[in-house]
Amino acid sequence: MKKGRVIKISIIVTIVLVLAIWIKSRWKVWFRDLPEPEYVVENKISRLLMTYGEDGELSRTFTWMCGDTLQPAILELVVLTDTLHFEAEGEIYASRSGKAAYYRADIASLPQGMSYSYRVLSQTDTIDWYSFTTPYENDQRKFIYLGDVQDDYTGVTPKIFSEIFELYPDVDFYLFGGDIIERPMFGYWDYWFASMQEVSKTKPILAAAGNHEYLKSFPRHLEDRFGLVFPYASAQNNRGNALLSIKIGEGQILLLDSNKDFWKYFYQRRWLKNELKNSKAQWQIVTLHHPIYSTKGAFNQLLQRAFFNPVIKSCGADLVLQGHEHTFMRTSRIDEDSTLQTPVYITSHCSPKSYKVSYPSDYSKIDNGDKYYQVITYTSDKIVIESYNSSHTQIDMVEVNPKQVLDINNK
Repeated sequence: MKKGRVIKISIIVTIVLVLAIWIKSRWKVWFRDLPEPEYVVENKISRLLMTYGEDGELSRTFTWMCGDTLQPAILELVVLTDTLHFEAEGEIYASRSGKAAYYRADIASLPQGMSYSYRVLSQTDTIDWYSFTTPYENDQRKFIYLGDVQDDYTGVTPKIFSEIFELYPDVDFYLFGGDIIERPMFGYWDYWFASMQEVSKTKPILAAAGNHEYLKSFPRHLEDRFGLVFPYASAQNNRGNALLSIKIGEGQILLLDSNKDFWKYFYQRRWLKNELKNSKAQWQIVTLHHPIYSTKGAFNQLLQRAFFNPVIKSCGADLVLQGHEHTFMRTSRIDEDSTLQTPVYITSHCSPKSYKVSYPSDYSKIDNGDKYYQVITYTSDKIVIESYNSSHTQIDMVEVNPKQVLDINNK
């Protein structure tokens, strides 16, 4: 055998061996879920959450959990002097280590600018009354954006959440960028709901799906509990993709499911293009878990960037909210005259875990080693995005108007 051929075969064998060793070292990370501790669900109403319904921002969907067998359940809603009754739909979900009964009740087309009280009743339990309001006709909306939460029972999340809730009682809704839990397990869901306190019952909550809400499998599978908490993310919707498009005031909020296998991106890209083109809102706000522009190198999140970014740029998205990489970064498209233009891309997290990063050269603002959140206010004239750290100190502020992006820090 010729020497050159021996060398080629040796190189190929070496590459195959190295690749095999690498795959073996990563196999458990990719495909093995940690065991879920066994659990038993009490016959008490818990994990009550309010989100937007299928009819837009004047509709509401309520989800909760109670026991491990289905029973009749209703939601009572007080409107002025009338009490309305809404029957709940129930479903049993059996996870790896237990089962629970999940319920949802839908309320469509509520009058705007009004206050409501509600409670949930079942055969075995009745909870206290909670209140919420629908927005007035004015065009201002304000929300809190939180990237990854992913708290492994450290006690950090309940503290910072409590402070945020107290500082901003007037926000219209909360938006999460995925990884709201550490793993798809009963205990971590309990912990997240405890951290949310009363807010999940009184403010609409939206969340994109992150990789930590997924079971490790091939093909990738978003665990069903996520869709039972957030019904718009149910596997029955959008061909198994956890997608949402909802007009809230002058903003169109669009959630992508960026942890899906890449062949699912073809449908998501068509969906995103259609929603952006047909939106009647002034502002287009896209949320996905994986950053379009990674802080870990140009080849990270390459598939998400290749599939979604051309649509994001060509169809007029104004703001892209992301998570996954535990840091803070803002970047934008820059014209030839160095003027910042939309879309504005923000990567953020609010997790006790911070990761080492390597920022791209064209960022506008960076920070690392802390927890962050965004207070975002928009009207028909502009979007104002304020970013804060865990001390609630503003670290960044940017304004988007129809003509340009204004970097308030550096102007």
